[in-house]
Amino acid sequence: MTSPDPDLTPEVTLRRCHLLRPLSERQIAELAACSTTRSLRAGERLFDQNDEAHDFFVVVKGRIAVRMTASGGGAIEVFDAGQFHLCGWSSLVAPHEYVAGATAVEDSTVLVVPAAAAEDIFLLEPFAGYEVMQRLAGDISVRLRNVRTELLGLLNGAGSEQAEPAQVGEAEPHGVV
Repeated sequence: MTSPDPDLTPEVTLRRCHLLRPLSERQIAELAACSTTRSLRAGERLFDQNDEAHDFFVVVKGRIAVRMTASGGGAIEVFDAGQFHLCGWSSLVAPHEYVAGATAVEDSTVLVVPAAAAEDIFLLEPFAGYEVMQRLAGDISVRLRNVRTELLGLLNGAGSEQAEPAQVGEAEPHGVV
């Protein structure tokens, strides 16, 4: 696996994530200081649906597929997270359990950010937290629409090929990218 661009420091990666743009340079530096980098091979799981959610992830390089598993065993595609997209938002909201699983589609590198560090920033600076959570709400709305389209396709017998899941941020100006 090739290493990510050395110019993509944790600070640059976090700054390029649309969800985190309301944060100041100091706040970004605080998150970067407690984040780590994780490399994944194609097909490797980043997290599983229903796991406890303590971290969120920003894609540095590669692509991560986020899918929900239905009780019957089928997978419902939620979205693909590309460079600078965030996945694992469940770590930021109760009950802190991933509502979907995530798998590397290709060799990928992600920045692992402890949700507790973001929550500390939000508590100390509520306006920044409010702005981030507003963007997160928009992201969740887009993903919910994607899942609805997938489910309607399955109910109509069309399967998941009926609609390609949108990249979050493409359908909404405030979506997470």
